[in-house]
Amino acid sequence: MCRLMAYSSKTPVNLPEFMGQGFSDFLKLSEVHNDSWGLALANPDSATVIKEVASAASSARFSEVISNQSAPGALLHFRWASPGLGVTHENAHPFSFEDIAFIHNGALSPYEAVKSLIAPEFESLREGDTDSELFFLYLLTEIKASGFVDGVVKGIKNLKQNFEYSSINSMIINSDYLIVVSEHDPLNKPSWTDDLYYQLRYRIDENGVAVASSGWDQSGWILMENHSILIVNRHDFTHQIKAI
Repeated sequence: MCRLMAYSSKTPVNLPEFMGQGFSDFLKLSEVHNDSWGLALANPDSATVIKEVASAASSARFSEVISNQSAPGALLHFRWASPGLGVTHENAHPFSFEDIAFIHNGALSPYEAVKSLIAPEFESLREGDTDSELFFLYLLTEIKASGFVDGVVKGIKNLKQNFEYSSINSMIINSDYLIVVSEHDPLNKPSWTDDLYYQLRYRIDENGVAVASSGWDQSGWILMENHSILIVNRHDFTHQIKAI
């Protein structure tokens, strides 16, 4: 299980600066979600991924990267590996392709559930053995067929209707959009999680949009209801919530 954070801003900025004083509390969550950290910098026309098999809270490299790398958008992931999946660089999030980056919290059951739905050109990109990477490659398949927004929405609806999972909470960004998925199964959540664990909240103001998992102070942020998708246009910051 994992913690997720994303932003899209009107100007290039580093993540702690954009999130504000509470970011240090979010960072503490990596003391438990400590199997790896990963950052995707969403610049125009490219997604640059930096990741490390270490706890962000104790990593000198994380401290240097998070303070000095600026971009108009980013995804941040703290991994707590699902049982049976290796703690390796290849399994660390984010996953990326061209200008697209992706992070996920939860598990599909079985882990290989969506492998048969992935186009061969994207299956060949696989480097690790996680369900999350297969989830991403499946979304790429739908994106190629239907475009970025429609492809992501179609893919999420298909997973909801036809597959088992604890959560497919996820965040995916490209040069034009940030999409956040709040979709989890209360009847299939791990026994150690509480009812708030899978909640996602967002903040939209004059500087842009921020979204993050629960477990730290998000006073004033807006709760995303379960079974919903937030779609943000990164150019004009118009946004919509779709039910799924």
